[in-house]
Amino acid sequence: MTIGSFIHTFAISNFWMPMEIANYTLKEFFDQKKSPCLSFTVYSLEDDAVKKEEKLHRNDYFQVILLQEGKVNQHIEHESLQLLNNQISVVFPHQINAFELSAKAKGIVVQFDEVLFCSDLLKNELISYSNDLMNKLNHVVLDADTFYKINHYAVQILDLFKKLSPIKKEQIRFYIKIMLLEIIEAAHQNTNGFQAPGQLDVFARFKTLIEENYKSKRTVTYYKDQLQITSKKLNGICKSKTGNTALTIIHERILTEIKRQLIFSNKNHKEIAYDLGFDSPSALNKFVYAKLKETPSELKESLSKIYKY
Repeated sequence: MTIGSFIHTFAISNFWMPMEIANYTLKEFFDQKKSPCLSFTVYSLEDDAVKKEEKLHRNDYFQVILLQEGKVNQHIEHESLQLLNNQISVVFPHQINAFELSAKAKGIVVQFDEVLFCSDLLKNELISYSNDLMNKLNHVVLDADTFYKINHYAVQILDLFKKLSPIKKEQIRFYIKIMLLEIIEAAHQNTNGFQAPGQLDVFARFKTLIEENYKSKRTVTYYKDQLQITSKKLNGICKSKTGNTALTIIHERILTEIKRQLIFSNKNHKEIAYDLGFDSPSALNKFVYAKLKETPSELKESLSKIYKY
């Protein structure tokens, strides 16, 4: 399929005719493979796993495509583009996306969840998902030397993934963070990249406000008042960006922090509850169970299998 016909097909299917957008999760990916769930997966563009990427979908994870050879016709939200060798694409959670390969395409796909980021730098860079950052990272054009360095990390990740062990899992998480930091730095240095509009993106402002206030402010009313818009408009923006309501996005941020603290901190349930603004450990329990049908103890046990062993 040519880039022209690819763009035409997606334009018709996604914007002029209603269609259902699939939702992909890492858990479902590993369930299909009948293997323990991890916080990441990695495969080459020659793997059969790429077939599922041809359908328009949203992810609950980040996805990085590093193209070593050939071409990839890619669709992200309202944009259709062609990825060439020495180029990288980062797709953010909940962005509508799909891609199709040329016959000779070679490269690596790395997918990983948000809980992975404990580094303040990565959280600060990525948490608001501003339009400026997404546009810069959705399509990153690199010089050969920079691509070689970043691609080297991806190759290391793929090699480690083929012989997975508890130590190699930790190495992979380290390499993913380093790789992403290198991509972010390269994207910011690209002076030809997308320039942010004069008025800061409302969704980015909403995400930033959540990051600053999620421990104490959990109502849509608070955020719509801060943004000076109606609840209906805020929900409309959130639905268009993620497919979820504003309240779901607020709750997702709290859940992400609960997961991080359960697995990466030494805090007990009582300490986590009070740190995150719950009235009691019982309130924390009710929140987690209502969202995940698991108690915090059960959640910690399942997370331990994903992140540690």
